[in-house]
Amino acid sequence: MAKHQAPDRHPVRDRAAIRTTALAMIGLTVFVIAMIASYSGAFAKPTLHHMAVAVAAPQQVVDGIRGQDALAVTEVGDDAAARTQVYERKTDAAFVVAPTGEMKIYVAGGGGRSVANAAETVGRTIAAKAGLAPTVGDVAPASADDPSGTVEFYAVIFISIGASVGATVLGRLMGAVRNPLTLALRTATLAGFSAVLAGAVTVYVDVVLGALTGHTWQVFGALWLYVMAVGGAIIGVAAAFGSVASMTLTAFLVVIGNAAAAGPVGRPPLSGFYSTFTAIVPQGPGVSLLRSVSYFGGNGAQTPLVTLAIWGAAGCLLAIVASVSPVNYRAACDRIAGRDRAVLRPGLLSPAD
Repeated sequence: MAKHQAPDRHPVRDRAAIRTTALAMIGLTVFVIAMIASYSGAFAKPTLHHMAVAVAAPQQVVDGIRGQDALAVTEVGDDAAARTQVYERKTDAAFVVAPTGEMKIYVAGGGGRSVANAAETVGRTIAAKAGLAPTVGDVAPASADDPSGTVEFYAVIFISIGASVGATVLGRLMGAVRNPLTLALRTATLAGFSAVLAGAVTVYVDVVLGALTGHTWQVFGALWLYVMAVGGAIIGVAAAFGSVASMTLTAFLVVIGNAAAAGPVGRPPLSGFYSTFTAIVPQGPGVSLLRSVSYFGGNGAQTPLVTLAIWGAAGCLLAIVASVSPVNYRAACDRIAGRDRAVLRPGLLSPAD
C-alpha cells in the first residue's frame, strides 16, 4: 500500500500563526502585569490623602483640625448637623466636642470599613492631643453579613465582567449597527440582558449572602443601570470605531476603573492618580450608588446616577451616529488595525480554506 502523503505545509501561514500566538501571549502577560501594578499601586500601601470631615467644636480645636493637610473641614453648628453631614454623604466623618470634655467621632461603616477605621484613628489622635475623651458612633453601619462593607465593590467589579463580555458577545452575534431598527433591537436586547444579570446578582447579595437586605428593588435598579451604562458604552464604541476600540475601552475599565473604585480601602487613602478617576469611570459611581441606596437612604445618589447615565447616553449617541452617518468610522478603524471586514463575515471561511 502506498504511504499516506504528508499534508502540504504553508510556511508563510505557519509563521503568521506563530507570530499571532506569540503576540497574544505577550499581550495577555502585559495585561496581567498591568492589573497587578494597578491594584498594588492603589491598595497595597493605603495612605490618607483626603478626608472630608464635619466639625462642631471650639474655634481653637477647629483651627487645629484645619491644620492637617489630609483633612477638608466643614464647620457646623452642633451635634445634629454633624451627624447629618455624614449620613447625607457630604463628609466622610464628623467630630463633635461636647462641653463635658467628650469628643464624639461619627463614622459610616456602610461607606466602607477602611474609611470608618481611618476616621476613627484620626479622631482619637485629635482627641488625645486635645485632652478629650473620645467616643465613636456609626451613623450608617454596614450589615452584619457584610461588616467590611465590601460586597458592593465586589458586586460591581464582577458584574462589570458580565456587562463587558455580554456587550461584546451581543456585538459579535448581532453584527454591526447599520440602521435605527438594528439599534433599537440591540438596545432592547441589552436591556433584557442587563435585567437578567442585575436580577441574578441582586438575589445573590440579598437572599443568598444576606449582605444588602431591605432594599431589593433599589439594589436591582442600581445594578441594572450600571450594566446598561457599561454595556451601552462598549457597544457604542464598537459600533462607531470597531472591536479594537471597544477592547481598549474594556481594558482601561478593568485595569484603571476597578482600582479607582477604591472598594477595599475607600477613596480617602487613594493616591491622586486613582482618586481622579473614581468619579469618572463607572465602577466608582456604581459602588457609591449601591452604598447610597443600601445604607444612606438614597443620600448621595444623584451624582452617581448622573455619571452612569452619561456613560450609557454616550454609548447610545455613538451607536446612533454609526447607524446614520455616511462615514463608516468602524471600517476605517478596522483597516488601520489590519482587518478587512468587507471580505469575510464573522464565522465564514474563504474559498481557499
